[in-house]
Amino acid sequence: MFSGSQVWAQQSKWEWAAPNEVPGERYEAMVPNTLDLAERAEIALNVLTGALDPDYNYEIFFFTSFRYQPPFMVHDRTGLPTINPKFAESLPMMRVMCGNNFNRDIETHMMEYMACQATGEDGLYYSLKKNRSWHRADEDFANVCGNARYILAMLAWYNMTNDAVWKERVDRVIDRLSEIALYKDDYAYYPVSNIGEWFSWGRKTGWLEKKEPITGAPGEHPTVLYVGPVLRGLAKAAEITDNSNIRGLGDKLVPFIKKPRHWQAEQESAFVDGPSLAHWHFHFHGWVAALRGLLNYAMLTEDADLMEFVRDGYDYGRNYGIARIGWFPELTNTNAQCETCCIADMVAISIKLCDAGVGDYWDDVDRYVRNQLVEQQYINKDYLTKVSEAGPVRKVDRPRETDENVIERNLGGFAGRAMVDHDTDPWNMHCCTGNGTQALYYAWEAITRFKNGLAQVNLLLNRASAWMDIDSYLPYEGKVVLKNKQAKMVTVRIPRWVDKSKLMVERRWGAIKPIWSGNYLLCNSLDRGEVITITFPVDERIEKAKLYNTEYTFTFRGNTVVDVNPGSTPQEYLKAGYYPFYVRDYIKAKTAPMKIKERFISTVILPW
Repeated sequence: MFSGSQVWAQQSKWEWAAPNEVPGERYEAMVPNTLDLAERAEIALNVLTGALDPDYNYEIFFFTSFRYQPPFMVHDRTGLPTINPKFAESLPMMRVMCGNNFNRDIETHMMEYMACQATGEDGLYYSLKKNRSWHRADEDFANVCGNARYILAMLAWYNMTNDAVWKERVDRVIDRLSEIALYKDDYAYYPVSNIGEWFSWGRKTGWLEKKEPITGAPGEHPTVLYVGPVLRGLAKAAEITDNSNIRGLGDKLVPFIKKPRHWQAEQESAFVDGPSLAHWHFHFHGWVAALRGLLNYAMLTEDADLMEFVRDGYDYGRNYGIARIGWFPELTNTNAQCETCCIADMVAISIKLCDAGVGDYWDDVDRYVRNQLVEQQYINKDYLTKVSEAGPVRKVDRPRETDENVIERNLGGFAGRAMVDHDTDPWNMHCCTGNGTQALYYAWEAITRFKNGLAQVNLLLNRASAWMDIDSYLPYEGKVVLKNKQAKMVTVRIPRWVDKSKLMVERRWGAIKPIWSGNYLLCNSLDRGEVITITFPVDERIEKAKLYNTEYTFTFRGNTVVDVNPGSTPQEYLKAGYYPFYVRDYIKAKTAPMKIKERFISTVILPW
């Protein structure tokens, strides 16, 4: 697949058995050599398995720093309880996208440990103290957010395998999360507890303290970050189980999360009711992750008011950073950098808002994915090598740290914090890798959907599917080719930047007059094997944005940034130990390059 991961696998002291095949169809096709999220997923398999430590039960190395000689990975208390479950969900998603079985045994070993050793008799997933000097607790503990993510991971495995054991385990976690919640008046909450990791239940002691969390304000615990994802796990589980605790717990958590004290803007006009409009500040990922949970639960319960609350909070969040490219600050009250978790959350919410029918945010998705999301994925081994060579010499602290093939093992990971056009301190905070990889899947799945003979194309990105293949020549050319397989009708969303009066559609009998429904182009009476070609002009445009007293000038082709100023050359950034982004001179060509590639179509699509 790619040399870095192969080198690491060959040098590992473990011997991997032959992996099982990912079920699906494979075939070669001549396609445009443009952004393909399935290819990014294939690279991501490398870090999702490479960042795991076989010497410590496949616990994730939470931090990776490239800016030292040698680069190193380090364990942290939050890795096992909250991030391993994210990787356990991401891995099936990446395999569905690309069909690659690379390091499947590592994935299996990790899941066996999580499900068989780290899961307690009560059903909760625990962070085990044994042999972990970085545990920072006197006993095993189960993190509330980590268990919510564990539910999502098990649901992914259930949808991949149809094995009822995962449904049974999901029910047990839901029952236990309901039992350990603290109920008061018309709501329920989890206390901070301060054991090992915020919002964690001790295997022996339970809650160390039961005080209700107050604000989640700057300098305090991010309450909504840890509690909000529980709603997402509950809503997702409702697709496979009728467990009464889903509504019993969820209906109590919603009013707690929505308490006005959790939704306060840093500076708010006296004439604006910020809490009722989901205004917030400080930890971007924390509040937007909570909005995700609220939205999923609102869609489950068909709560239109709650959907609007989330929409208001999402729209408010777009005011921070530079939404046009998907750059959002980790902290809204400081000169913060962009945490990939923030981008991933915004990708997810914008898609779900569209699915919920409370807005058209597909251009937002397109901008986020084409720009900052994929730029913050580390895919250039040479860049990371030069970053390390520019850094100071540092001694590795074993066994908590390792310097074994660090660059090779972490290719495909996502930046922990980054500036607009470069990363000043290249490092992985692998919560970002877990969320960033899933954002790739969210966008990939949403490119096209199919039901009852109708294919819907929401994003003009490359995607092979059982019903229709999409070949996107953007941003080089305003050209998209649809190759029909099963659809009787297709609707194609055209981005807002396209001049509809100049759009042309070619079908089997020649040019046709476009038929519109809002931003969607309609083509009906499709034949199997029919090819539909859509063309339109792509003009370069200049847009400016100011961020922390720096005015940036962006050159766009469609929704894709092809140039950023001010900015240094890649060589200048690398000399300073920085990882450069937006090295995109090649995109300025007017004709898309072509290539022959193997396409893969999974027989399984994982709902999310």
